[in-house]
Amino acid sequence: MNKDIPPGRPIGAEQRARRQQAENERRLRQQANAYQADLQRAENEQRRMQQAEAQQKAAAQPRHNFLQAEKPSPPRNAPARPSPPERRQPPQNDSRQDVQQADERPKIRNRWFTAMVMVASTLVFCVLLSLFLVQSAFDLFGLNQADQAIEVTIPQGAGISDVVRILGQTGVVNRPMTFRLYMNFRSVESESLLPGNYVFNSRMSYDEIIRALMTGRTAREVVRLTFIEGWTLLQIANFLEENRVVNAEVFIEYLNTTDFGFEFFNLIDPHPMRFHMLEGYLFPDTYDFYIGENVSSVARKFLRNFNDRVMTPQNLRRMEERGLTVDETITLASIIQREAGPIDDMRLVSSVFHNRLNSPNFPRLQSDVTIMYVESDIRPRLAEVNQELFDAYNTYVIEGLPVGPVCNPGMDAIHAALFPESTNFFFFVTDVNGDFFYATTYERHRQNIALAEAAGGEIHGIFTPRYRQ
Repeated sequence: MNKDIPPGRPIGAEQRARRQQAENERRLRQQANAYQADLQRAENEQRRMQQAEAQQKAAAQPRHNFLQAEKPSPPRNAPARPSPPERRQPPQNDSRQDVQQADERPKIRNRWFTAMVMVASTLVFCVLLSLFLVQSAFDLFGLNQADQAIEVTIPQGAGISDVVRILGQTGVVNRPMTFRLYMNFRSVESESLLPGNYVFNSRMSYDEIIRALMTGRTAREVVRLTFIEGWTLLQIANFLEENRVVNAEVFIEYLNTTDFGFEFFNLIDPHPMRFHMLEGYLFPDTYDFYIGENVSSVARKFLRNFNDRVMTPQNLRRMEERGLTVDETITLASIIQREAGPIDDMRLVSSVFHNRLNSPNFPRLQSDVTIMYVESDIRPRLAEVNQELFDAYNTYVIEGLPVGPVCNPGMDAIHAALFPESTNFFFFVTDVNGDFFYATTYERHRQNIALAEAAGGEIHGIFTPRYRQ
């Protein structure tokens, strides 16, 4: 206290200023201490977060502490200055939130990884299950199997497990587990399976195998059938049924509803007015069949033969040269097959149709056999008249080729369609004796019709009196 100031006098402005300064210094020290404490807590929290993250990542090297060094306390008499905004530490609550988020990241990653593994496992399981079901279906119906006879001996007292094992080891069935499940589904008992020596075919369906084992039929009866060139699908189906190979209606339905996967199958015109999709593609030949053979096996014998005999590089190249598709070639060949007999007449008849197809003066083929196909193979199988369908095959009505083949042609007719004679004929007619008369003009054609009629019997060809419209 200033000695010049007498005791008891009020303190002046100078004394009040000093006291205020002392009070300010005390408050600054308190704020500095509080700031240092907050800073220390933030540094400790940050250090703990870094250590936790380092442990999770299994880092070998320790992280450096990039926090700034602690500032010394300001001098006692230094004026109070606010901390720079950029150096302030986040509040303690934010630090705790960051720690919680850091702890959640590995958990989220683990959940995603687990989910991805489960999805991948499910997809693999579905693919394997689908493959198993498809292969089991092929084995169930005897599809895509080699055509071979397999001799099997079923011993006395053999149970279902023994039979399944023997059939699997010998190759009669490719999926023994599927066969066992099917036998359970059919409620087949061990007592109903007869011992003996059997001759199975790897193309037999499960039903055929079970039927043989339950009836004791030790060998399958084989029939050799010859199918005539020019037969229709209906004639072929009836011939198969007559010889106890397969039911005609089942065979026709199977052909009209099955995708066989051959290359030519995708080249067939899927016209809505096409009556039989595979008419023309049952290659006429001699085949061996089992009595009661699987319908798929029967159909594939015809189609495989067509694929091997017709779909050759030479034939395909010739079709391209003539500007014909596979379906157009077979359709034209079917008409030639029904109209002509010997190969020489086939080439001449083919020239007539080619000339008409390429001439604007004769837009219609006017072939009698197309109407005959409608009357014999289509109309009797319909409960109601479908004139649009009839006209789609009638070459007296439509221009160009009909909507599909009218029979199943042989190799001679197919070659005639691809290699016609070079003529200027636009008409032909044949008499009852099979003699052909060709003409360039309609007047000459009328004279040829008179000659054919004089021979007696029915005549047909191009624009004949019976079908003339």
